[in-house]
Amino acid sequence: MQLGITLRGADASRHDPAGTHHLIRIGDLSDDGALLVSEPNLIRLDGATARRFELKSGEVLLAARGTRMTAAIFDGGRPAVAGGQFLVIRPRAGVLVPAYLRWFLNLPTTQDSLIAEARGSYVRSLSASALSDLELPVPPLPQQRAIAELHELRLHEKRLMEQLAAHRAVLVDRAILQSLHP
Repeated sequence: MQLGITLRGADASRHDPAGTHHLIRIGDLSDDGALLVSEPNLIRLDGATARRFELKSGEVLLAARGTRMTAAIFDGGRPAVAGGQFLVIRPRAGVLVPAYLRWFLNLPTTQDSLIAEARGSYVRSLSASALSDLELPVPPLPQQRAIAELHELRLHEKRLMEQLAAHRAVLVDRAILQSLHP
């Protein structure tokens, strides 16, 4: 586990069209742990810094500052680094399934525990040592995969229901407007 990269200077995290790495920030996460990056913020990193902080596919990013401590999985596909507001967790292959870890970290009971361990009066901050103290049940790998798959199906259903509700609202509004102008 390590902290994300801390950039120094006023312009350090400013978008650089010729940048080498995408900088993932807390605002790039949805509440349910999806990475929502439509416009990547590119930054330029030198070789040693890039090697130290470059994310690998399957690493879990935990937002460790602020009011929500959401976990997400980096899926690879582009050179990226996590900002200093994240703890980057590298699950051991053959021991822990990244999607299971994300599910566990995003559980309301786990979130309550993380927030209780966070320090700070204005901006809450979770330390790596506080996260290390968290008790993580580690079932066999097939069970971890099944839990993670069930969670993904539940999230997919939730998104579909939200889309359905939005479409229904449009149809109802359209019907009401048409009734006003027969």
